[in-house]
Amino acid sequence: MSTSSADALPSAAPLTAAVPRESFSLHAWSTARRGIACAASLVALGNLVFFVGWLLVDILEGAQRLTPGPLALGLVVGTGLPMALVGALRRAARATVELDDAVLTLHARDGSRVEVPLDAVEAARPWRLPLPGPGLALRSTSGRWLGHGLEAADAVPLLEALGRRRMALGAAAGHVLVRYARAREALWRRRWYHLGFKFVLFPLLPTAIFFRAHQYISFGGAFGEYQLFGWEAYLRTFGRYYAPVAMSLLLVACFWRGLTEAVSLLGAWLWPSGSRGVRRGAEWLGRLVYYAGIMAFTAWRFLQ
Repeated sequence: MSTSSADALPSAAPLTAAVPRESFSLHAWSTARRGIACAASLVALGNLVFFVGWLLVDILEGAQRLTPGPLALGLVVGTGLPMALVGALRRAARATVELDDAVLTLHARDGSRVEVPLDAVEAARPWRLPLPGPGLALRSTSGRWLGHGLEAADAVPLLEALGRRRMALGAAAGHVLVRYARAREALWRRRWYHLGFKFVLFPLLPTAIFFRAHQYISFGGAFGEYQLFGWEAYLRTFGRYYAPVAMSLLLVACFWRGLTEAVSLLGAWLWPSGSRGVRRGAEWLGRLVYYAGIMAFTAWRFLQ
């Protein structure tokens, strides 16, 4: 009996749909550059911890040994300069990662290009020390770590893209440091106008209260010093009040930032599905304590 042509054809093997090419902007760090950036970040953080501790001791003892001059110099030299170095290194580390079906291609800012076959990558692991920011290290099947670490404020999209190509490469998307970094990127306000209001405009309010009280006590009216000595003397005195208030509030904000990050990291560890909620609550509590707490402290100083 004859066989039809349809029966004679072998069954076609199922086709796997190609994964579309994807691109991600991030920072690619060599081991040496990241080492310098980590060291500078630790110096900056250590300097802030030192001055925050000094401020807390002054508050608890009712003293004022931390004066604006040494504080400003210490913040500029010990924190500002190291963070400026980190910023310069980060700009130089800007890169783009492109993923196709089988290859990860790293395009560095200097024009260099590195291609890594995905078959040669065994795992993507979050940095244990998330400095100068959260990032990933890629380990090859030979056990060696690839030459560039990938800093990404939110590494989940990159890990999910890797997981679509090789499932094992996306496993780190559920890691506690990745969840913590994702919630941090989504919910921490770092726009210039937020910082300007928090550290420049808001300190004017407690400063104005203390300054006005000084004017009434020393000169008998809100504009007493101006009427006696002119605008230059009046504004110079206002500046002497504003500088310590603004710098003290900066240190207070750093203290609460540290607590917020610690609570958020703990929440990402203990309550994976609620990491964003914990972060949101910690951020709002920090704002409440900073703004309302500062005004309550100002009122308390007047009631002493």
